[in-house]
Amino acid sequence: MKRRLRLTALFLAAAMLGTMGAGCKGKNSDIAEDGRVILTVGNWPSKEADPKGYELQETKKEQFEKENPDVMVVEDEWAYDLQTFAAKAEGGTLPTIYQTHFTEAKKIIDGGYAADLTECAKKYGLYSAIDHNIVEDISRDGKMYFIPMSSYDLGIMMNTALFEEAGLVEADGSPKIPQTFEELAQDAQIIREKTGKAGFVLPTSENMGGWIFTALAWNFGAKFMEETEDGWKSTFNSPECVEALQFVKDLRWKYNALPVNSNINAAEISKLIGTGQAAMSIAHAGQADACIKSYGMDPKKLGFAKMPSGPKDHVTMKGGAYFAIPNTATEKQIDAAFRWLAFNGTKPTLTDEEKERIENDYKVKKEENNGVIGILGLSIWSEETQQRQFAKEMAAKYATIDLKNTETFNDKTGISYQIEEPMCAQDLYSLLDGCIQAVINDENADCAALLEKASSDFQTKFLDYEGK
Repeated sequence: MKRRLRLTALFLAAAMLGTMGAGCKGKNSDIAEDGRVILTVGNWPSKEADPKGYELQETKKEQFEKENPDVMVVEDEWAYDLQTFAAKAEGGTLPTIYQTHFTEAKKIIDGGYAADLTECAKKYGLYSAIDHNIVEDISRDGKMYFIPMSSYDLGIMMNTALFEEAGLVEADGSPKIPQTFEELAQDAQIIREKTGKAGFVLPTSENMGGWIFTALAWNFGAKFMEETEDGWKSTFNSPECVEALQFVKDLRWKYNALPVNSNINAAEISKLIGTGQAAMSIAHAGQADACIKSYGMDPKKLGFAKMPSGPKDHVTMKGGAYFAIPNTATEKQIDAAFRWLAFNGTKPTLTDEEKERIENDYKVKKEENNGVIGILGLSIWSEETQQRQFAKEMAAKYATIDLKNTETFNDKTGISYQIEEPMCAQDLYSLLDGCIQAVINDENADCAALLEKASSDFQTKFLDYEGK
């Protein structure tokens, strides 16, 4: 019989404590004294720390209760935190609805802490409206356990002016999009030779380097960990991962494509692209906004392309957040939670009033040059939904970017999507940061030896402690 999937040490410790008390996972009382259904909403803005957010949320609460007189909304500032989650889950004190990250879904389901939302999702039209790239991550054995809140995917951010200067343009004037990582390296080299600027920039610090490297390495066939009968095992001391790290090393020493600075964080990426000091980087759409807002880049000179394919795969990273409802919630509370979400815009349809408000937001963003319009990230909604179609319509109508420069990224076909590594991800990224910095700074660095040590350290210092 397959071993039950392991939880983190904190999850297990809380479970042990939970067995000491009676009815820790029993249903909470869901009815207030006045007969209304109690809906506790997490992530409530703090009145002291975020007075404007608090005021806005209070206004929403008042209006929601007016439209749903059978529901009492109770404020809860608690936000998802691994250090406190398990104890609250076992003690039955989680909010009725709260936010969590893509990476936490598996743990929450495995711990038995997630409510089955299937029937309510069908009732309110969400079950068939959620994008197929996301629905598999929130389901288990045909049951749905989360409601998507937001999502993103990684692509290649580009300064197209440097492509033009290097002669890397198509007949229609759009930048030549690298289809493979090999092409990316060759194009980056040409850009360096023709412009003197970095053809590619990779983050190397604050765990960003390791985070981006995992997505790059998946395309070379690298696997970073696997779950076995004996627990989680580190697996990135492999030929595939060595090949991926060698690719990074070659970008520096073979192609001379990287910046001289080897200590680069996320903010530096936007600065280098936005000020024309680098041509390409793996990034998410939010970093493109920073190029415009913080560094005054001409949006027409910014491009965003689909992640190139590697020798073994064509995959990119997806991430985002979910709304979660605990297994202690009653049917009435789950129903009230779905109504609260719909009231706040988590629904596949739009009213005329909502369309008008959304369109006005696009107008203001364009008028104030407050970021990029035209880059379509991975949506929580399937293509045929009203939400997705209206978003695409607005992006085209108010585009600040040349849509030819983002066409491949906006097309979500022909590539697969994968969430972050499941266990001790930040610790993994930190170790990989060190490997990246080593190969960028030392032409004689041994990729295999670096990954062998990092993989061993990841196992003994982190994975060996999981589930114990």
